[in-house]
Amino acid sequence: MKEIYSRKEAAKVAGVSQRTILRAIQTRQLNAVKFGEGKTCSYMISRLAIAEYIQRRGRK
Repeated sequence: MKEIYSRKEAAKVAGVSQRTILRAIQTRQLNAVKFGEGKTCSYMISRLAIAEYIQRRGRK
């Protein structure tokens, strides 16, 4: 199992949209590391952070 996920992969695992993942990152509901600036930035999200986010949302 992967330890680090992209925003797209995290959305698939959590069963939400990529936009929802972005909002969760921006509101600090989901911990992520940002690489780059502006519209070309990307995020790296740990498996543990995704699991905690899912648990807080009451899923799975």
